[in-house]
Amino acid sequence: MLISAVIRLACAIAIIAIAGCASQPLPHSTREPAGRATPTESVSAPLEKADRDLTAQELLNAASEYLTHAESAPPDQRADLRLKAAAALIRVGRIEPAARLLQSVDTSNLAPIYRARQQLSQARIELHRNRPSNALSLIDPWLNQPGLSPQLHAELRQSRARANLLSGRALEAIRDLITRERYLTAEQEKIRNLAQTWEVLGRLRQSEMLDARRSSGDATLSGWIDLAAIQLEHGHDPFRLQNEVEQWRAQYPGHSANQLLQHRAGTVSRAVPMRIRRIALLLPLASKYGRAAEAVHDGFMAMHRVDGDPEKPAVTVYDIGGEPGLAPVYYRLAAQEDAEMIVGPLGKLAVNELITSGIGSLSILLLGSVANSVPLPDNVYQFDLSPEHDARQTALRAYLDGHRTAAVLYPETDWGERVHHAFAQRWEQLGGMITESRAYIDGQTDYSSPIKELLNIVNSYGRKRELSRLLGHSLKFQPRRRRDIDFLFLVAKTAAARLLKPQINFFHAHDLPVYSTSHVYAGKPDPVNDADLNGILFGDMPWMLNSNSRIRQARRIIQGDWAYRHTPLDRLYALGMDAYAITRSLALLRDNPDMLVEGATANLRMNRNGQIIRQLNWAYFDGGRPIVRDIDISAQLWDLSQYGDTTHRPPFVTRSVGGRPSP
Repeated sequence: MLISAVIRLACAIAIIAIAGCASQPLPHSTREPAGRATPTESVSAPLEKADRDLTAQELLNAASEYLTHAESAPPDQRADLRLKAAAALIRVGRIEPAARLLQSVDTSNLAPIYRARQQLSQARIELHRNRPSNALSLIDPWLNQPGLSPQLHAELRQSRARANLLSGRALEAIRDLITRERYLTAEQEKIRNLAQTWEVLGRLRQSEMLDARRSSGDATLSGWIDLAAIQLEHGHDPFRLQNEVEQWRAQYPGHSANQLLQHRAGTVSRAVPMRIRRIALLLPLASKYGRAAEAVHDGFMAMHRVDGDPEKPAVTVYDIGGEPGLAPVYYRLAAQEDAEMIVGPLGKLAVNELITSGIGSLSILLLGSVANSVPLPDNVYQFDLSPEHDARQTALRAYLDGHRTAAVLYPETDWGERVHHAFAQRWEQLGGMITESRAYIDGQTDYSSPIKELLNIVNSYGRKRELSRLLGHSLKFQPRRRRDIDFLFLVAKTAAARLLKPQINFFHAHDLPVYSTSHVYAGKPDPVNDADLNGILFGDMPWMLNSNSRIRQARRIIQGDWAYRHTPLDRLYALGMDAYAITRSLALLRDNPDMLVEGATANLRMNRNGQIIRQLNWAYFDGGRPIVRDIDISAQLWDLSQYGDTTHRPPFVTRSVGGRPSP
């Protein structure tokens, strides 16, 4: 299980899965000399920036400049520049122009490296088109080709790993990543590759691990599998996990995963988490929010139950009832009864009642958000599942996918307004533009009016009527939607989304990418009813998407047959699990912003304000089922605006090459 490995020195295991495995090509280790160009493997000069830092617009500008220089260049330089331009276009998702450009490049009389680069770019296009077998046929002939640079070998292996993963061959993908490691020189790139290897290992079932371990003659692969098996078997129990990891380190002292563990753990590897004797859990069990509070309680206590630490804290539960104003009373009662940490209360109202009343020196993990204007002392931490958080991450996800102009469709409710505002604020901070926003009345069945207004279909019909009047006869007419938006942010819960998406398709926007939050997913695959959601991309918890063997193991061991599993309440159960997992490491997380916990709700870090920041997984509906986007294997998204840097614009990351083209 993933959740609580951070509690002890063995936090290194939980930390490794989220090292930022960027999906884009690697930066150059050398700069091209002036004058005659030499073949390189990814976008470089004319822009004097690291490849990873190029934005979408800069990549497009680079492609244009490469093509301009190519017009007057000799044949080998012309091919080199055109290949660079094609690589840049692929990076920004301009697949068809890139494909046409690659076809125009004649490499038959040039050195093999030019042909290798051309076929690598063609393979990446095949991955965008969800044709992994075609990609493999383009990549495999070059794996043992002499004369290729280490950089190009590394990129070939990375694309081959993706192709194997798309083909359902996770173990082959792991072997590709292990081989790729030999070609990397930059420390950060090695860490990314190691973290990606760990992430793909999470796709293996326990039986697959055992079969691979028995048949493997590769000590590096065996070490990885043994480490993954330890995490799978003991990840739910940090006390036992620590002992098992220490034994693994003794058995594999020179294994490359140790480098990753040391890098991710950093200065906290020698730190000791807080020792807490008693935790007070404050929840509104006897209230209209009782079922939600019960879900948090059950997840929290389930983690406490499986914690094998003989010195684990005792937990006292306080039912604060349905009056948020009583939260300070129960806080003081818990302090009088020797609690050393408070977890709760749950919800924004109770949290703000407690904060404004004044609190003492006890460490407290609030299960709700505090108004930004309220300063918090160092002993106060925040952890919640606010829809605003999901909206901000959706804005970042769309930005990193290369979109710049958005339309927003949201319900005319307090919840809808909050989500819309959070998305709009973050989107504009990133530099995006909202071309149009429209509210709809929740609970209806016909949403044609706001959709037509949003897509400017109304004006299209108006132009038709006016033209018919002028000509004096009826016209054959095909209405057209507006073309000045890159994507639609759909704010909706499951029932409304099932009605809205087909109507969006009907009004000629079936090809418009649609992004949403976790609220569109009811929590359990429902292919019949969710077929209408096909194409929607949304962010959700690993716990809900259930695509990882460690999550499935945790559900079996920790949750069992809990009554509300695979319902929206399951998200609150996961919140309770993660709240318990991090209680003894809150100070460590605050002091070490790079420290990471691989949780059930998401991968977790803490910002300088004591807020737990969640990094969601991304999935899209296909055949009525949520399919995890493979970009999450290789591109880690942390919203730096929540670290106090509201002006930061994140580097561009290529669109997904997994599952299907980015919705």
